[in-house]
Formats: sequence, C-alpha cells, structure tokens
Amino acid sequence: MSTVETLACIPVDWGIDWGSVPDWFGGLGTVGTLLFGVLSLRRELRARRREDRAAQARQARLVSSTTRTEGKGVLRVRVANDSDGPVFDLAVTPVAHTGDPGPGGRQVPVATVTGPVDRLDGGAAAELFINVDRSVDLSGYASATVQLRFTDQQGNRWQREGTGQPQPDLGDEAAPARRSWLRRWPSRSR
Repeated sequence: MSTVETLACIPVDWGIDWGSVPDWFGGLGTVGTLLFGVLSLRRELRARRREDRAAQARQARLVSSTTRTEGKGVLRVRVANDSDGPVFDLAVTPVAHTGDPGPGGRQVPVATVTGPVDRLDGGAAAELFINVDRSVDLSGYASATVQLRFTDQQGNRWQREGTGQPQPDLGDEAAPARRSWLRRWPSRSR
C-alpha cells in the first residue's frame, strides 16, 4: 500500500472543531502577553535584588586597609573607616604575595595581633601590628595584603581582601562539609 492510499484511509472529519483563525491569534496573543509579564517581573526582581545588595555594601565599601611590611615578621596595617557608622569585630588575616597582589596569595600564620579590633568608629582609623609566625620571613615576598573581616552597623558580616570589593562573609556556610556517599544513608541499626 502506498503512502497516498494510507492517508486516504484516515477519516477527515473526526468531529473536532479547530476554531477560527482569529481565535488562534487571540490565544497566542494571550500566552505571549503572560510570558512577557513573567519575564518583565523576573527582570525587575533581579534589578531590585542588585540595588538591595549595593545598598547593603555601601558602608562596607568605605572600610579599607593599607599594609606595610616592617622587618621580617611584622606587618603594619592601617584600617580606615570612612563611613558615618561604626564597624565591629575586626579580624585581620595577612596574605603574602610572591608576585603582584591578587588571588594567588598565600595565607601566613599569625602569632599575635595588637590594636583595637572590637570597634572602629565612623571617620576614624586604627593601626594594627601583626606579628607573623617566626617560620615566615615577610621580606622574601613581593608584597603583603590583608583579608579584612568585619561587621557593619546593620549587623551584616563582610570580608574584603586588599583593595577588592567587599563580599558578604558567609563563614562556614559558604563551603558545606562534604560527606561520603556511605554516610549519606541513615543508619539502620537502632
């Protein structure tokens, strides 16, 4: 049997009302309008979320640090808070760089940190002296920056490395502990 004969056997009138062309265009227009509305709402929510993040980071961008190596094991850090409000719980971690400052730095073990680290008022600056571990000779590195962590006036925790942009400090939530596939299964021995 040929294809033409097979198609001729299919009944043409199954009693289905396909509607008219204007009905089809009206339905497609309705679906298109809904799709456009959903995409516009999604774009607006993303823009609003970016604006909220920028507003949260406004004070964090005004907290900066500069470093200077003094001798083989002392790093002098000047932390400046150019915002109007105080920042709290300053934590400083030195990062030594073999070449240009960047993400390829090596965190250096710290022996002691001296200076005001609990609170830094707005418009103020403080100097911290970091004594690094005796096994590290800072004069062997091209430069050193610090990773600065602090809490802003609204209670948001931030981290900033060198002159980079402040990022939300998620602490241990950023890297959840990986579990082997054996530990994922609940224990059946009760």
